[in-house]
Amino acid sequence: MILRVEGSHNRINFSAAHFIPSIEKCSRLHGHDYAVDLELEGEPKDGILIDYGIVKSALRRLVDTFDHKVLLPESSSISMVTCNTKECFVTYGDKQFRFPVSDVYILERQITSSEMIADYLADQMRDKLKQYKNLKKIRICVYEGPGQCTCQELPFNAE
Repeated sequence: MILRVEGSHNRINFSAAHFIPSIEKCSRLHGHDYAVDLELEGEPKDGILIDYGIVKSALRRLVDTFDHKVLLPESSSISMVTCNTKECFVTYGDKQFRFPVSDVYILERQITSSEMIADYLADQMRDKLKQYKNLKKIRICVYEGPGQCTCQELPFNAE
């Protein structure tokens, strides 16, 4: 059985800025209005897969941490990010940026593409829902705009 939550219909969205240094056009600082869909696959327990409210609340809290932030990669071979208690400094190529720490979310990935955002969110949601042993797969799709998204699917409770 599959449970699906569509982010655009459930206020599971965020606006954020990012850059992808390895792609010329995308190397410019720019932003998107993202929406996040989630699918869970598994076997119903007591007639349900999982309560929708639990899933939506957990996913909404997670994406809210990105909202109106500049997404920066935790580690990258292309860009250098260093932060102190007040500011984050970013350099790549001939570009340099300086952002207040409060305006930044450090993504635990090497790049802040929609692919890596989907991977990160799938990993985080899988961890948040790991106590539900009836779940077999999680799939997260991150939309950078209407009609274009990337998805990551991960197994649940893999031993």
